Amino acid sequence: MTSSYTESSVLDRGSTKVMITAVFTALALATNYALIGIPNVKIMDTLVFVAAFFFGLRLGFGVAASVWLVYGFVNPNGVDSFLMLSFLVVGECFYALAGAALKKSFVARDFVKGTREYQRLSIVFGLVGLLATFAYDALTNFGSWIFRTGSFYQDFVFGNIIGAPFSVAHEASNVVFFATIAPAIVVAATRIGLRTPQDVS
Repeated sequence: MTSSYTESSVLDRGSTKVMITAVFTALALATNYALIGIPNVKIMDTLVFVAAFFFGLRLGFGVAASVWLVYGFVNPNGVDSFLMLSFLVVGECFYALAGAALKKSFVARDFVKGTREYQRLSIVFGLVGLLATFAYDALTNFGSWIFRTGSFYQDFVFGNIIGAPFSVAHEASNVVFFATIAPAIVVAATRIGLRTPQDVS
């Protein structure tokens, strides 16, 4: 008697998704606290991207929201307001969107284990990380200044001018993390045969 129990069906289970979300959230929080002394340098964004890349958009959103619901309130640098937290959660979801979108692109198909393919993957992931981080910073810098001036436009401009030094550090570090950590995880997972419902659909 053969069993229809497959790896993809296990990954489809609600309990498995909760466990995966919890693992990625714990990793993101642990690295956040480890890097607390370096402003705007976090591996969290890369982990949210990887979670969505492998396990889908909804799980990526779950990791993004879970991390900020903890880190936004339990943070040595200060507690975020509910309004600011909403901007942070939405901004973090950009990384999940990037991961899920890239999974469906030509870049994610037919990974080859050679150096050339890894280099291409690294460049593409780095560029995607830069774009997602730019969007995140633009939104959250705006959120940090919202209602402080006479118009939303001025809030956006002032927020992003004042936040520029932090944005540069955030974007530069994320380019490095996305170009190194993310493709390394993807290649390693591919080599050990990790297959998700997205891979077999």
